[in-house]
Amino acid sequence: MPLPTSCRRLPMFLLPLAALATHALAGPTFPERKAGLWEMRSTQKAGAKDSIVVQQCADPATDKALQEYGLSQPKMNRKFCKEEMRNEAGKMLVHTEVCKQSETTMTRRIVMSGDFNAAYRVESHTVYEPKPKTPPPDDDMVAEMRWLGACPTGMKAGDMMLPGGMKTNIADLTAMGAMAGKVMRNGTKVDLEAMKRMAEQMNKQMGQQQVQQRASGK
Repeated sequence: MPLPTSCRRLPMFLLPLAALATHALAGPTFPERKAGLWEMRSTQKAGAKDSIVVQQCADPATDKALQEYGLSQPKMNRKFCKEEMRNEAGKMLVHTEVCKQSETTMTRRIVMSGDFNAAYRVESHTVYEPKPKTPPPDDDMVAEMRWLGACPTGMKAGDMMLPGGMKTNIADLTAMGAMAGKVMRNGTKVDLEAMKRMAEQMNKQMGQQQVQQRASGK
């Protein structure tokens, strides 16, 4: 299951969504997330004051697409990792990954707990042993998800309202992630211009939204 690999490729505010990919292997009894508008409040460390707040319009189809994106990541990306996933009392899911790297071993533990119909929590903790010469970025994360109700007018399934009022869609982000993975596999054979055009289009859309918000005085 490629959760941690895909997590490392996504911005911090997307880690809770990437964690949803774990339930693809959890069996048919694992609950689906309730459709509607979810608020995701993420912080780099437990107890941190600064947080990133994102709202996402979710439904089973877009959550499934995100899971399939995670499952589609090549096995070569995790050939040096051992992974374990299990249910524990009082927790929905616990995922552990141990990866051998050039000068250290990375161990990451992700715990999901709560209710997929109302509110749930995702915690991710990473340890490097021994500590590498070049300190890795601190990627410990705590995210609180809360269901707010039906998606508002103007938001369709998969839409996300990012910090600053910018809107994007899960489909756009996973498409860029898939193309980036192709770059890593094939090097210069990849259509880099296509990636550039996709990024420019997303930036253009976000820029237009900011102009509209300023014009409306929001």
